[in-house]
Amino acid sequence: MTEEKRWISSEALFSAVKELLAEHRQAVFTVTGMSMWPFLCHGRDQVVVEYCDPETIKKGDIILFQTLLGKYLLHRVVRLDGRQFETAGDGNCFRDGWFDRSCVCARVTKLIRNGKTIDCGSLRWKAVFRFWMGLFPVRRVLLRILVMVSTVLRMAEKLWSRERHGKRKDQKQ
Repeated sequence: MTEEKRWISSEALFSAVKELLAEHRQAVFTVTGMSMWPFLCHGRDQVVVEYCDPETIKKGDIILFQTLLGKYLLHRVVRLDGRQFETAGDGNCFRDGWFDRSCVCARVTKLIRNGKTIDCGSLRWKAVFRFWMGLFPVRRVLLRILVMVSTVLRMAEKLWSRERHGKRKDQKQ
């Protein structure tokens, strides 16, 4: 059985997510946008979110929160100060600013990529996330390099695929 992806408005999605969280249930949804790239990719990766007490968020957590303007963001906590937190997208070279803890809706507990589940609480992934956060001052350069490498790999894959399919046509003749 194949899963069908349906795109719905953010308003409808987060309304349903908030209902599940109010019942202390998990919610799963596909990520849109590239602000969390390279760890989360638009349209490919999913996140599992769970209710969390806003007082328990920690530096390094990926949280779902709603800004005062009503916009929902799924970004990583980079700093805490009393009742406030600051976030940044893993693919951004800037921070989002300070928000009150009351804006927190949920914490991401798992990532789902190509059918594999990644536990955000595992020591391995915590170390990876902490390392990436430490690279914030040079993130702009690193992201440019990652984009170039990704582009070259995609081009090589296309060429390899064409070459392989071309040989098959020759072999059939």
